[in-house]
Amino acid sequence: MNTKIKKLTGTIQTFEPIFEREGITHSQEAAIYYVLSVSNSSLNFTETLREARKMRRTVSQRGLTKGRDYLLRKGYLAKVLLMRSSGGEYEQRGWGYIPLHPKMIFKENEAYLREIYEPEDFLIREKHVEELYGAYEDNYGDYGLKMAKGCITLQYSRKWIVSYIASLITRSESRVKTLSMMPGGLRIFKEPYRQYYEGEIEKGLKIRMIFGGEEELDEIEEVRDMRSRYEGNVEIRYSPTISRTCKSFIIDDELAMDGKELLPLNRNGNGEGDGERLSYIGILYIKEEECVKNLRRDFENVWKTSKALI
Repeated sequence: MNTKIKKLTGTIQTFEPIFEREGITHSQEAAIYYVLSVSNSSLNFTETLREARKMRRTVSQRGLTKGRDYLLRKGYLAKVLLMRSSGGEYEQRGWGYIPLHPKMIFKENEAYLREIYEPEDFLIREKHVEELYGAYEDNYGDYGLKMAKGCITLQYSRKWIVSYIASLITRSESRVKTLSMMPGGLRIFKEPYRQYYEGEIEKGLKIRMIFGGEEELDEIEEVRDMRSRYEGNVEIRYSPTISRTCKSFIIDDELAMDGKELLPLNRNGNGEGDGERLSYIGILYIKEEECVKNLRRDFENVWKTSKALI
């Protein structure tokens, strides 16, 4: 086994218990698919299967497909429906799948990994995963979408988009200054994601958010507390005109998303299980000035008529 395959195998073994803990029954195949998709973004499914069998001869096409589908449903992948580079034509199903940044998965499960691995073993695995960070950023670019400018239409779960936004505001290569959001509800600030927002707010990030619909009292109290502690950097307003199915965000007038929640046939009244449904379709605009400007104008119009959170 050569050095590269040995490192990839070690990294796969780090993600496997994370996915198994999530209830993914094909956790081994899911870990293989995820790590290979990050380390080599140009692979199609057949090529991924071939590479997978270099590490685990027993990997089957069915098992790898199941692993990929679980990752999609659990929020570790988003599915590409359409893409268009700047000045180009739309291409249907341009790139297949977009993985979540590995740092989000590793950091959220770091405490668990420290429990199941000896300290020396954990440090080795941590180093391998950090190398995977570099591969992700080289292969998927500043915005994690394999394009520097253009637009891309994705289908994804709530977990993927919340984690994706958190990965953008915590990226190390450039500091995000402003984040404007109309997420529909307040769950975007629940743990483990809240820690990422608070860390960046303390470094100067300014957040403006408009929510709509009925929220749980404890969620409202949490964001009130957050707003009070970071007065001047966090503004939260309410507007009854916002549909709970509409989701949008704008980052530094460079990246914006216009999204829509797909209503299920049998909606769970308590909202549980949202992270396991491909319940959203969104168009992300990367440095598309006119598109971002239009979404900014829509946000500002709603902001003017919204009410400050008391």
